[in-house]
Amino acid sequence: MSNLLEVRNLSKQFSAPGGPFRKARSMHAVNGVSFDLPKGRVIGVVGESGCGKSTLARLILRLVEPSGGAVTFAGEDLLAKSASQMRALRAEMQMVFQDPYSSIDPRYTVARAVIEPFEVQGRKPDGSAKAEVEKLLEMVGLDAGLASSFPHQISGGQKQRVGIARALALRPSLLVLDEPTASLDVSVQAQIIGLLEQLRDDLGLTYLFISHDLSLVKYFCDEILVMYLGRVVEALPETNAPARHPYTKTLMDSTFEPDPKLRRLIAPLEGEVPSPFDLPPGCAFAERCEYATDICRVETPALNETGGHPVACHNPL
Repeated sequence: MSNLLEVRNLSKQFSAPGGPFRKARSMHAVNGVSFDLPKGRVIGVVGESGCGKSTLARLILRLVEPSGGAVTFAGEDLLAKSASQMRALRAEMQMVFQDPYSSIDPRYTVARAVIEPFEVQGRKPDGSAKAEVEKLLEMVGLDAGLASSFPHQISGGQKQRVGIARALALRPSLLVLDEPTASLDVSVQAQIIGLLEQLRDDLGLTYLFISHDLSLVKYFCDEILVMYLGRVVEALPETNAPARHPYTKTLMDSTFEPDPKLRRLIAPLEGEVPSPFDLPPGCAFAERCEYATDICRVETPALNETGGHPVACHNPL
């Protein structure tokens, strides 16, 4: 199976200016991330808020410029492309954003929002704009009668379907989904995930799925990348693969189990998440890890193959 997307040592460093009482500081929001995404597959990226998931998504599409690394999409080196070349390539890779309330211009009708990608790319749909809007709305399970509605007149779930329809307008091969269900209630989440599964089968789409919900990722994705403070700490080749990193195990243990008989006592993590502006030497998770030893506080673990898949840990489980 050929790779649609290849990411190598991707990094992004942000700087905070100093002031009268504070020195200038910098942080690595994403630090040396590498992975391959084969055509037709779904890779999930999970981790706590602030771990770099959304920044990674934006770096891949060059909505944020990387500080280093390489991104190859369908054999094209994205970091070597000019702004105009990237605009043309983005017809092939689109993003669905987390908040459907802010990702659609409130001044646009649903029809205008859905047809906007054609205007941006300077392209015309095969038929009339009205027919194209109706086709896209039907594709995401919306009634064509909503085309004249404004965002404030439709529900959150309907807004997210409009966002998906807009992302599909130019028939991309890759969708980057940045927590597309996070702001929706559980019943609507299930509907959106069902829609994404159907679209994947019907259109042959490839997904990069960003989420903090590990149980959802285990259901929806083929592989999982676990991030902690900008780094990938474990890459699970299958969603049911055993966790080898203590942080991944803690995430898995904290997922909700509907059956009371299968629930277990969860030992909460001790300690605080380090400041990304002032990371300690060694493993960033060491002060919260019950398995940490002296080397963990001195040497940053590399992401090496351990027990069948890559793990960044000196003392893997």
